[in-house]
Amino acid sequence: MSMKHIFYGGNGTTPVDSGLPFVGRFFTVGDDGALRFWRYTGRGEPDPKGAKGFTEPGNNSSNQIGRGFGSMVHMAGGGDGIILAVQPNGDLTYFQYSGNGEQDETGTLGFEGPNQGTVIGNGFHTFPHLFVSPREGHATKTTIFLVNEAGDLLWFQYSGNGEHDPSGTLGFEGPNQGNQIGRGFRNFRHIVGVGGGAFLAVPENGDLLWFRYTGHGEHDPTGSNGFTEVGNNSGNQIGRGFTDFRHLFGGSTDQGGRAVIFYGVKENGDLLFWRYEGNGESDPTGTLGFDTPFQGTQIGSGF
Repeated sequence: MSMKHIFYGGNGTTPVDSGLPFVGRFFTVGDDGALRFWRYTGRGEPDPKGAKGFTEPGNNSSNQIGRGFGSMVHMAGGGDGIILAVQPNGDLTYFQYSGNGEQDETGTLGFEGPNQGTVIGNGFHTFPHLFVSPREGHATKTTIFLVNEAGDLLWFQYSGNGEHDPSGTLGFEGPNQGNQIGRGFRNFRHIVGVGGGAFLAVPENGDLLWFRYTGHGEHDPTGSNGFTEVGNNSGNQIGRGFTDFRHLFGGSTDQGGRAVIFYGVKENGDLLFWRYEGNGESDPTGTLGFDTPFQGTQIGSGF
C-alpha cells in the first residue's frame, strides 16, 4: 500500500531546556484513510527490512491510531502532538494526539482533548504546498507556510489550541497573517519544514536547496526580510539527486547534537534516511553537513 500522506510530528515544547520530546515520531495515511503511528529510534543504520529502530518493545510503529483521513488534501505535524489537516473544501482542521502509538482503529486513544477535528480556518485547498515550522523547544506557536499557484510564499502563525472557528480568527491574532514573504516557489517537487524556521526545497531537477526564515511575517514579496541576513544561506544548494522521491519529510533532533533529520520515500516505497548538521553552506555535492556515516541509507520499505 502506498502512502498518501507521510509527515513528521514536529517534536514539541518543554517548560525548561530539557531537550526535544517526540524525536523520530511520524505519521502516515494510506489509501484506506488509516492514520498510523511510527517512531524511528535508529541513526540511519542500513536495514531495508525496517527492523532496526522500529521494532523494540513499546515502539508501536505501524499501529493504526485513527481513520477517515484519506480525503485530506494536506497534512502536517505542528508540534506537541498537533496534526493539521486540510479537507477538500479548504477547511483547516485541528487534531492533537497525546498517545504513544497504542493500537486503536477508532481514533479514541490519544485523541481525548475537546478540540478534535475542529475547523480553525478555511480556504487552504488551493495551495500546492503547505508546510510548517512546529512548536518545539521554547517555540510555542506553529508557523504555517503556504505556496500558492503563482509561487508566492505566504505566512501564518497559529497559537491556539483547536478552538472551533471556521473564520480563522481565533489563534491567528497577529498582524501579519497571510502576508507574502517571498516568491519563486512555483516549480518545486517537494518543500518540507524541518524546524526552527528552516525548510528544504527540491526543484524539478532534483537539487536539494536550503532555506531559513527568521522574520515574523512582515509583508515582503521580494523575500529580502528574513531570508538574506549574513549567514542565513537561504537558496543554497546542499545536495542533489532527489528526483525519484514520492515523499520528503523531516524535522529537528537533539540526539547526538542538534541537527536536521529527514527521510525520503522513493517511488518503489523504500524509506531512506539523512542527518544534516550544516547551516545551509553551499555544496552541490551534498558533502558538507552530511558528516555521519549513514546518509541516504535504506531503513525500511513498503511506504
